Amino acid sequence: MKVYLEGIEGRHLIGRADIPDDVGDAYQLVLFGASSTTVHTYKIGDATLLDSSLQSPSVERIVLISPTQRPELLPGWQPFAS
Repeated sequence: MKVYLEGIEGRHLIGRADIPDDVGDAYQLVLFGASSTTVHTYKIGDATLLDSSLQSPSVERIVLISPTQRPELLPGWQPFAS
């Protein structure tokens, strides 16, 4: 899935991660610490694609992260070159 940073100025595409398409409204990443288990929850949303080659818009599932979340923790994280 594509990963977007969601902030005050809107959404910005920052990379992609190996998140299955069949997850619900959230993806929970379980991490184990020295004394407890930590769970990070990432919001899953939809994006409408407007491509001139398509007859109609298409919708794809995306990961939406806040400025306080770290995309590097997502499985298969690949940042897009800026």
